[in-house]
Amino acid sequence: MGILSIISKLSHAYVLDLYIILIILVCVDLIFILLSYIFWHQVGKRYRRLKRNIKLLDAVIKDFEEVSEAGRKLDEMPNQLRDSQLKAGVNVQLADTERHWVDATKAAVRGAQDCLDSYQKLSERRKIVELTYTAIMDLKKIRGLKAEFDSCLREVNNQIWFRRIGICKSIEQSRSIVRSLQNRPIEEDQSHPYKRAPPTVTIERNLKVLFANNPELESDSDKKKGIEYLIKFPVQLLHSFLRDLELEGLKLESQTEKAWKEEAEEIFDELQHEIDSLQKKANLIRWLPFLGNWMTRRWVKNSFGQIKERFENLFWMKYMIDFSFIKRVPSKPVSPSPKKKTQATTDDKEILDLQDECNKQLNLEQSKVSSRLKVLLDHNFKHVHRLLKDAKAVEGLNNSRMAWKDQIKIIVKDAISSLSSSQPQRSNSSTRKEIDPRQKSSTEFERLEQAMEFLAVSIEVCRTELIEETNSVVGLEDNVHEVVSLLTTNDTTEHCSILPIVGMMGIGKTTLAQMVYKHPAIQKHFENRYWVPLADIVDDKHVLRKRLGEKVLANQGERTEKDYSFKDVNDFLKGRKYLVVLDNISSKETWDILKEAFGDEKSDSRILLTTRDKSVDSHVDLTSVMRPLKLRTQEESWDLFKQMVRFQAEPSKPDHGLSPEIRKLAEEVVERCGGLPSSILSLGYLLSGKEVTSKELSRVLDHVTPNQIPWSENFETNAKDLPLHLSLCLSYFGQFPKDAKISSRRLVVLWIAEGLVKQSGDKQEPLKFVAEKYLSELIKRNLVQEVERKLNGRVKTCRFPSVLRELWLRENPNSGFDRHIIYNPIEKDSSTPNILQSYRNPLSMLCFDTREGDKPGVALGDYLKKGIASGHLLHLKVLDLEHVFRPQLPKSIGKLIQLTYLGLRWTYLETVPSSIGNLVNLETLDVKHTYIHKLPSTIWKLKKLQNLYMSEISRCKIEHQPKRKCKVNQRNKKFLQNLQILRGAFVDKESPLKDAFNMMKNLQILDLSFQLEWSQQKALAESLVELKHLQKLTLKSFDEMGQPQDLHVTHLSGLVELYYLSLYGKLKNPSIVMNVNGLPQSLTELTLSASRLSNDPMPELEKLHNLLSLSLYSDSFTGKRMVCSSKGFPQLKILKLWMLQELEEWEMKEQAMPSLKQVEIRSCKKLKVPDTTELRHLKALRELKLKNMPVDFTKTIEKNKDQIWGHIAGFPVIIIDQ
Repeated sequence: MGILSIISKLSHAYVLDLYIILIILVCVDLIFILLSYIFWHQVGKRYRRLKRNIKLLDAVIKDFEEVSEAGRKLDEMPNQLRDSQLKAGVNVQLADTERHWVDATKAAVRGAQDCLDSYQKLSERRKIVELTYTAIMDLKKIRGLKAEFDSCLREVNNQIWFRRIGICKSIEQSRSIVRSLQNRPIEEDQSHPYKRAPPTVTIERNLKVLFANNPELESDSDKKKGIEYLIKFPVQLLHSFLRDLELEGLKLESQTEKAWKEEAEEIFDELQHEIDSLQKKANLIRWLPFLGNWMTRRWVKNSFGQIKERFENLFWMKYMIDFSFIKRVPSKPVSPSPKKKTQATTDDKEILDLQDECNKQLNLEQSKVSSRLKVLLDHNFKHVHRLLKDAKAVEGLNNSRMAWKDQIKIIVKDAISSLSSSQPQRSNSSTRKEIDPRQKSSTEFERLEQAMEFLAVSIEVCRTELIEETNSVVGLEDNVHEVVSLLTTNDTTEHCSILPIVGMMGIGKTTLAQMVYKHPAIQKHFENRYWVPLADIVDDKHVLRKRLGEKVLANQGERTEKDYSFKDVNDFLKGRKYLVVLDNISSKETWDILKEAFGDEKSDSRILLTTRDKSVDSHVDLTSVMRPLKLRTQEESWDLFKQMVRFQAEPSKPDHGLSPEIRKLAEEVVERCGGLPSSILSLGYLLSGKEVTSKELSRVLDHVTPNQIPWSENFETNAKDLPLHLSLCLSYFGQFPKDAKISSRRLVVLWIAEGLVKQSGDKQEPLKFVAEKYLSELIKRNLVQEVERKLNGRVKTCRFPSVLRELWLRENPNSGFDRHIIYNPIEKDSSTPNILQSYRNPLSMLCFDTREGDKPGVALGDYLKKGIASGHLLHLKVLDLEHVFRPQLPKSIGKLIQLTYLGLRWTYLETVPSSIGNLVNLETLDVKHTYIHKLPSTIWKLKKLQNLYMSEISRCKIEHQPKRKCKVNQRNKKFLQNLQILRGAFVDKESPLKDAFNMMKNLQILDLSFQLEWSQQKALAESLVELKHLQKLTLKSFDEMGQPQDLHVTHLSGLVELYYLSLYGKLKNPSIVMNVNGLPQSLTELTLSASRLSNDPMPELEKLHNLLSLSLYSDSFTGKRMVCSSKGFPQLKILKLWMLQELEEWEMKEQAMPSLKQVEIRSCKKLKVPDTTELRHLKALRELKLKNMPVDFTKTIEKNKDQIWGHIAGFPVIIIDQ
């Protein structure tokens, strides 16, 4: 028994020890589990924080690598213009600090990614292996992982928070350069406009529902304010910004933009989850009135406090990384409004009034509390208010701007309320015990400071940046609008409509076709669109059939070359409404092969083709309309070039201004390109990727020649069918200096004077019109560049492209102009002509000496004097001294009796020799833009004179011919009868011209200024109606001070050839305008100024069915209302309303002005914006220019432009100039 008892006791003790040991082991395990859970929870928080932080950094690195790779590929592209001294560089341009940041960030992201991977592996292990085992075995690993996360977080945070490095701006700058140089494919852009995720849309509403269902959370003003600052303010700011991004249709292109947006949406997702969770918890403990409310408030404070930290972290990370949401806009045709001076709005005044009220209370209280508020208002508030005013210059962001204003007003009001409540108060009148304001918690002031700081960051980061996108469509805006309109017309024909785009190589045919193909109106009109590139494809039927089948039948399953047939394509397209673009049809034969694929049934479908072969146009279809593309103008070429090239700014011009030297050299580079887009883009490529200096531009001019292949092909094409008269006119360009900008007016009159222009056909048109048609034909053939246009759209200046000039003159060295003297002493490779060595008996002399000072005039005068004296110049027929400063005309100039043209325009001469009357064969005399006040009386002897251009600015008159010479009515009859053009003449009561207009029977163009009495004006008006050949008429009536005075004009309806009319002065006979019978139906251009019409002229003027341009200038109309009726002005293309001070309403009926393309409204201060539905009637509008108009007017137009014109084929350019 003793032994058994001992054994029993021992066994009980052993079991007890086992229990104790087991309990100890369990406790240890629980401790390990608890520690493991705590450490794992801490690691999990670090994991989530690190994952969020590296997402944005990783996106920045991906953007850097993406742009670098794109730049590398571009640099690998072969370019025949590349010179050893001019290496294009489009890699990302980084400063040393930025490159160091990139390297350090890559290392930090790699290290962080390793930590995240380790966490993922350990997390998977903990799911599989038993908890007890992992708690013991992995505790050390978890602690080590925690240390690794801490280290990674420090490195990552150092990269984010160390400083604003500006890396994103460098990446974006390089991205813009790369985009400008890429040949972006025709396939649609895969990025779509940003759309908010569902929680982002509904989050504010759901937050309101939460607090409405739980009113105890906002049971008093303090709790309500706490909730407002804790969560409502951050939600409102982020929600408003994301809504603005959506409304602006922003496309998120960079990985950084996408990563930030994803983080914002994840925060809203988490907030929505917390809202749902809090509502469930609140419902569960609602039966505990006090404890439940307290617990719910604690949950709200904790959960929403953590989310607020994420909001703050999101905004601060954007601030530190310093990236922008980019909105790309084409540099043309969309014209962003210039920044305007903003006046104090109602919101600004309310904010400033609140600040003033707060300052008054601060001045009455000097406590520590008021000192903190004073700092808040003096520093933080002023900083925020300044940011808010600066943000007004940023377009869009209306929702964010409204949220900013609302919050700053609330914060300032709360500051005033806090200040009032912190003043010493009496508890009651008997004890008169004061409550110490220092007992008030400082939490409220900290809350105001934090809210103001967060608002400041929000205003700085919640913006979009407008980037002007390189737009190779520059100069094609009208073509895009026209082609889109033609393709989307509802008219059907017997055959599928075919529209060719014709032009030389590199002129932009494919670019135009791409813009049309991707145009919203085309996408909406054609459900099926197919782009078929035919570049470098020979006229091989099998190859063409395969290419067409691949593009049209792309989604019809895999096929071999033998499986494609034109019949399959035809059957597939049958019954569909489609647009097929055939890019680069090489010949008529190519079209003959391809047309088998397109049925001839009645259809709304269209075929758009591009070709360099002009014969294709007339061959493809009788219903086709040729759309020849022209070389770009000087302005368009410059716009295209400067999109690609960044110039070194002059230090004295911080606003990116160019120095005169760089501007001059850059313009010379552009001029070399001759307006050919491919040449401009090639040179722009060479100079891209850096700030270009004058040295680099000089090297381009010295070493780089534009690609000659397009010009050679164009030369050969035109040489085959260029008529002789056009060939001679083109060769005449060789008389002008290389790359010279030539006035079309000067060129036309010289062509006529040289005898190069001939009348043809039964209709004997004026030679001036014939010459202008010659020039238009050369421009149409891309042989001449239109450099500048007049306001009415006509050619102002032109140029013979340098490459084409060399090719042409090489093949046509003389072209019959060997008896011409070119006087150009400033040309590098020429000197003043030696009379003894020049051609004997030259026929023409053209001067291009534009130097300033007296030296050029003296030298030329000496040259003329010697040449006339020696007899070498006596056979001159053309003498053009235009732009030579005050040439000293010798008295012997009268000996040049063969002279038919004498050009003295822009010479600033004050007199001409009286011997000019001996030039009996003179047909044209041009003294415009000189200081000549009187022409000598001997001019009456010039019986063959047809064109006389006088100086209007000098009030140039003609002296009386001595009466003894002949009878009054006969003395100037011969002179007047041959006159066809009289411009710039001034007539007063002493002028012999005032009574002589009835004898100018052949006058076609009359530009006349006068200062006459009423009876004399009446006689003048009666004589003008007898000039039956008059085509252009300008009449200006003013007093001694140049101010408009009464103007008498009788009905001009009998002048059936009149197409241009301009009147300046108060009309004493308004019926000429107010009655359609007062003006001829032939009128195409009408300008009225100072007419002071009190009744609306539109109801009568709109009956002029051929009117193309109407300009109503200062005080032409003094009424308040103007109405354009339905179907009125059927052909009107240009309308200008300037300085109509009383005009308030402009009403447009449906179908009014259906062809209107350009509208310019200037300084009409009282005019209200026409109704939106009325402006929608202007479907053909291409440009709306508003200058010096009220801010409300321009803002309304900008705000409603999408609503007004979003439905039409071509969105108009809106130019606002304040």
